[in-house]
Amino acid sequence: MKAVRIYEKGAIDNIKIEDIPKPTITPNQVLVKVKACGINPVDWKSTIHGYFEMPYTVGTDIAGIIEAVGTDVHDYKVGDAVIGSLEWAKQGAFAEYVATETKYIALKPKNLNFQEAAAVPLAALTAWQGLFDKLSLKKGHKILIQAAAGGVGLFAVQYAKWTGAFVVGVASPKNEAFLKSVEVDAIIDYKTADFSKITADFDAVFDSMASSELTIPLLKKGGNYVSITAKPSEELAQKHGVTATNFLFHSDAEQLKTIAYLIEQGHVKVFIDKQFPLSEAKDALAYQHQGHSKGKNILIVD
Repeated sequence: MKAVRIYEKGAIDNIKIEDIPKPTITPNQVLVKVKACGINPVDWKSTIHGYFEMPYTVGTDIAGIIEAVGTDVHDYKVGDAVIGSLEWAKQGAFAEYVATETKYIALKPKNLNFQEAAAVPLAALTAWQGLFDKLSLKKGHKILIQAAAGGVGLFAVQYAKWTGAFVVGVASPKNEAFLKSVEVDAIIDYKTADFSKITADFDAVFDSMASSELTIPLLKKGGNYVSITAKPSEELAQKHGVTATNFLFHSDAEQLKTIAYLIEQGHVKVFIDKQFPLSEAKDALAYQHQGHSKGKNILIVD
């Protein structure tokens, strides 16, 4: 089978598309024929910085069809269409087939095609865990969401609106009309805004841009800040009387099932920026590296 592999860190150009053996499954695993993969920032960052033990197959997010089930698997069957974010330490998504435990997958939302479905797992889970597990977002809260038009940001925006929060998105002016279409209440132009002059009346900040120095001061006392990148300053958080933390998402099948339900009910939509065939994985990661996507980028495997 074809797989996107990397043997040495340092550059996106180090990845190779190779023929490797089709995986075999253990009794508690399923074999998934991959149809599409979601591309995330970690995919290009890991090729440069070497986050994972090499060599490995790049990628975390999959959408595909179960082709075989292990003898101990009883909650899925051959033919089920699934999505998932694979075991973090092993990666392995950018391939024609993957073997995975069922705790990393959920049934694909029925109203999405495989390309759309592949955009969901990591980004949707990151936004969910940030807003609800870390920020405890509730109806009536006012939240600032950095990179609101990005892959994670768009899920965060939609969850926040579904919850009944007042949403302020930080984004480029070119995305203003798009963000208003997903009901963002107010937009801050990250290029021109003077954050020091913004009223400090936010209950929550969801930060994907390592901007704690700018955004923690915008919280009211008792507010909550979370970063999905850099660790925030504890001193700054104490100064402003707020709670501040950062986190790395974890794959969670139950949360993914809830997200899939919200998608099927029309509460959450998926937005695709660009799609690439597996053979153009280098170009896909280079495009992701530019960091100006409106929604998610996808690798089409099948």
